[in-house]
Amino acid sequence: MLDKLPCEILFLIANFLPAAHLGIMSQVSSRLYTALIPLIYRAVTFRATSEWALNVLDVDSFFLHHGRPQAANHLQHIRHLHFYAPINLARFNRCAYYSIFRTAGLSPCSSTLGTSDNTVAHEHFLDGITEQLRLVFAHLKPDSLRTFQWRLGTCLPMGVLDKGGYLSQHQRRLSRLLLVTDGTCPQTSIGLGGLSELSCLTTLAWEGIQHPSEIESLRQCIDRNWGHLTDLSIGFISSAASRALCWEIFGLHRPEISVSKDKFAERSMSFSPLSALSLSKVTLPSELSLYGSMFRSLRTLTLRDCSNQVHLLRWLAQSPASLQLEHFEACIDPLIFEPGEDCGFAALVEFLLSFQGLRGLHLKLSNFPTWGLALQDAIRHHRRTLKNLVYHERQLERIDDDGLFENDRDALPYWISNLSGVVDLSRMTALALCASPSAARQCLEPEASKLQLQVLHLRFSGPEKIHRDIKREIEALLYERHTKSMSLPPMKDYDEYSALIGDYFDFLLPRNYSLPETTLKPPSPCEAEEFLAFAEWAFGPSGLPNLHVLAFGDFSHEDRYPNQQFLVRRVDFAECRQKEVGRSALEEISGPSFCSADLTDPCVWNDVSVDGAQFLGACPGGGLMESPYDF
Repeated sequence: MLDKLPCEILFLIANFLPAAHLGIMSQVSSRLYTALIPLIYRAVTFRATSEWALNVLDVDSFFLHHGRPQAANHLQHIRHLHFYAPINLARFNRCAYYSIFRTAGLSPCSSTLGTSDNTVAHEHFLDGITEQLRLVFAHLKPDSLRTFQWRLGTCLPMGVLDKGGYLSQHQRRLSRLLLVTDGTCPQTSIGLGGLSELSCLTTLAWEGIQHPSEIESLRQCIDRNWGHLTDLSIGFISSAASRALCWEIFGLHRPEISVSKDKFAERSMSFSPLSALSLSKVTLPSELSLYGSMFRSLRTLTLRDCSNQVHLLRWLAQSPASLQLEHFEACIDPLIFEPGEDCGFAALVEFLLSFQGLRGLHLKLSNFPTWGLALQDAIRHHRRTLKNLVYHERQLERIDDDGLFENDRDALPYWISNLSGVVDLSRMTALALCASPSAARQCLEPEASKLQLQVLHLRFSGPEKIHRDIKREIEALLYERHTKSMSLPPMKDYDEYSALIGDYFDFLLPRNYSLPETTLKPPSPCEAEEFLAFAEWAFGPSGLPNLHVLAFGDFSHEDRYPNQQFLVRRVDFAECRQKEVGRSALEEISGPSFCSADLTDPCVWNDVSVDGAQFLGACPGGGLMESPYDF
C-alpha cells in the first residue's frame, strides 16, 4: 500500500522515521527503494572504529558493500557528512605526529634534510586519510553539503579546510561546521587556513583549540560569518597559550592593545543573531560592557570550567537589560578560579534570581558551600517553567585515614529531601541527580503517580568507579534474577517453552551479552541490586507512570565510560508480542517491564520530549579533548 502513495505524502511520512526504519521500508518494493534512497543517504557517517588506527576509516567498506557504481550514486545524495572516531582513552596526542609506532616503521633514509621522522610520520598518517576523503569528495554534488563534521580528533589533511581547499571551493553553501581537532599536535593549524573563506555558516563548533594560529583562524571565521551565526561552541585545551590569547575569540585584543571602542560596539551589536553560546575552558574578558547585546540575545548559554565565568554571571545579574535565557548549563569549581575570586556561590544565586523563564537548568558544582537555602530559592525561582533539571554536586573529601590528602568526590545534594518543594515535579519531564537509587526513590515515591518524568538519570562520576564494570554487574544480576524466577511448564511443552524463553532473554539483554565463563552466579554488589530494585519500582504499577528511559552512571561524551553506565527503557506487551513473546508467557516468567537499551538507538527516544543523548551528557566530567598536563 505504501508504494502506491504519491511521492509528496511518502516523503512526509518518511521525514518522521529514523534512518534505520527507512532502510527497512525501502525493501518493500523497487518504487519505494528508488523514492527513499535520497532520504536514506542524506546523512552519512564514516567511522574509524579504533582510537589507535584513526587513519583507517570504513570508506573502502562502504564501496565494497554497495559496489562502486551504486556507492557513487548514493554519495550524490549526501547533505550531512560526518567523520567520527571514539574519543575515550586517547584524549591528547592522537595525531600520528607523536606516534612511535609509525616512526619505527620508517626506513633510515625516509627523512629529508631538515625534516624529523615525526614530521614524516605525520605526513604519511594524513596521506592515508586524504586518499579516503578524496574517494568520497569525488562523488559529492557541488554546493550540496549543509553539514560537515570532523570528529576524528586529529589534524585535518591538506586540501579540506586550508586556503583553496575542497570545502571553501566546492561546498560554498555549507551552513554547519563541527570540528574536533588535536590541539596537542604542533601542526594542527596547517590545514585550517581556509576557515575564513566559508561565508554561510550558521553553526560553528570547534573543540581542541590551543595554538595561536588556530585562534586567529577562528577569529577570522567568526568575523566572516558575523551577521548570521546563530550557534557558536568553542572548547579550548587548557594551556598558557589559550589563556593568553582567547581574548581574540570575538575579534578582540588584549586590553593593553589600543583598539577603537566604536569597532567593539559595532561588532557587539551585529552579533545579535547569536542564540546559543557554549564555552569550555575559555578565559572570559574582565571588561564585559561591550558585549551586552550579544548575551541578551542568547536563548542557550553553556559555561564549562571557564576562567572569569563567575565575574560574567555577576555582570549579567546586575545588567539592566533582562535576559531571555531558556537553557543554562554551568560547570563551576572555585578551586580552579583566578586568585582573588570568591567561590562563586553568591554570584550564581544572584544570576539565577535575576531573570525568569528557564526551561532547562544543568549545574555541576564542585566545592560549593553545603549550607543555606539560597540555592534552593534560586532554582525555585524558575519553578513555573522548569522542565528539565541536572544537578551534580562534588565536594572535597579525605582519601586517607590521617586526613592529609583530599580529592573531589560525588556528594548527595543537601536539599534533595525537599525536592518537591524546590521544583514542580508534576511539570518536570527530565531529571538528573547525583543520588543513589534509594535516595532518589525516597524523594520521588510520595508523589510518584502525579509525576510526568520521561527521563530519569541517576548520576555518578565514572572515574570514581573506573575499577568496576557496573554494566556487566547489572546485566549478570538481571539474568540471574529472572532465571531463578522462571516456573517451568509441563515437560511435553518444554521445547516450545525453551524457544520462547530464549527469545525473551534475547530481547531483555543486549545481543552481545554473554554469561561469565567461570560461574553463572555473578558478583552482586549492593549497588547493582539497588539499581534493579529501583528500576522494578519505577517501571512497575506503583512507580513512575510516564517514565520511558532510566539511566545510571556517567554518560560524559557519550561512551567515554562504557562500563560505568547502564541504560534501560520501558517495554510494553505490544512490543513483546512483536518479539513473539506473549503476554501469558511474560506473566509466567514474571519478567520486568523494562529492558536494556542502547544510547545510539533513536527508537529509545521516540516518546521523549528532550534530546536524550544530550541530556544524559550534560555537565560532563572533563573536556572532550584534554591536555596531558591535566592528568
